[in-house]
Amino acid sequence: MSEQVQTGGLMQFRYSKQKTSSLDPERKDAIEIGYAEADERKKKEKRNKIIIWIIILLLVLAVIGYFLIRN
Repeated sequence: MSEQVQTGGLMQFRYSKQKTSSLDPERKDAIEIGYAEADERKKKEKRNKIIIWIIILLLVLAVIGYFLIRN
């Protein structure tokens, strides 16, 4: 079955007997590995943000504690 596409101008494209392609196993595995690495990277970034906020909170509490004890 052919498909006809108009671009809005004078051009028309007809796609007939177009075969859908599939990924070979190597590329499919590479994509899955890439997604796994991205998920792992996101987890590490989230963990690092939590650690940074905890350190900032502890520093703020230390400064407040210092001023309370000094007075």
